[in-house]
Amino acid sequence: MISISSIREYMFCPRKFYLRYNLDEKDEENVFLNKAIKQIRIDVYDLIQRNIRGLKVEMSLMDIKDHLKRTIKDVLESSLNILKERYQISEDEVDRIKVEIINETCFMVDILSLKSSKAMQTLESDGHKIAEMFFPTSMYSYLIKDENLEIIGSCDKIEIVDGRYYPINIKNSNPPIAGVWDSDAIELVANAMLIEQEFDSEVFVGFIDYVKICERRPVIMDSKLRKGLFKVLHEIKEIMEEDIVPETKSDPRKCGVCFYKELCHGDEEDYV
Repeated sequence: MISISSIREYMFCPRKFYLRYNLDEKDEENVFLNKAIKQIRIDVYDLIQRNIRGLKVEMSLMDIKDHLKRTIKDVLESSLNILKERYQISEDEVDRIKVEIINETCFMVDILSLKSSKAMQTLESDGHKIAEMFFPTSMYSYLIKDENLEIIGSCDKIEIVDGRYYPINIKNSNPPIAGVWDSDAIELVANAMLIEQEFDSEVFVGFIDYVKICERRPVIMDSKLRKGLFKVLHEIKEIMEEDIVPETKSDPRKCGVCFYKELCHGDEEDYV
């Protein structure tokens, strides 16, 4: 079985995936840590979703903001304390994660406050009636595996609208100027194909939520993208089963901070 996280790692850098798979298991701890941080983000967004249902049409914009942020600080503090104890990370790192998530949350709350206020005034309805406009019925971190595809993984979020399933991946990375990164699209189509097998329902489109800019971008699940996934799966299997070594491709953004850079580049300096 090939995990979704392996697909994501391979798309980031095939050589790094090879080295971690063959030489070093310590990097697994970082994978689990990153998953835990993403789950904290998802929990915060879910809390905002619940809070929006308690909005009243007579609330001022400031009252709406305060209500959407209600209990978020306590939930975040509790989650980060658990994270610190479980993964033995430093106080400085905890503070960095906290500030990053708070900034993202404040940005999202500002946008949702304006949208909620406008929607309630226009429709003359309270928050529980407009919530589904912004947050369709959803499943979070839904684990699926398929023996035929030989893929296992969980989708960050699956939204269900009129009986159709829409995979949503949440990304904290900087987005491209337009569209989505190829790696994000390949990961998303893997989730889409798992959803199709699990729920016997064709997936035509999915979305990437780039939280840094609070923007959702669509990805069409066309045949070209699906063929691209099968090509990636074949290349991953070559590494895992046949010990094929992928070529080294220098990328200053990635190589300069990579744990394995000296194994790939030796004493070269052109990767930084």
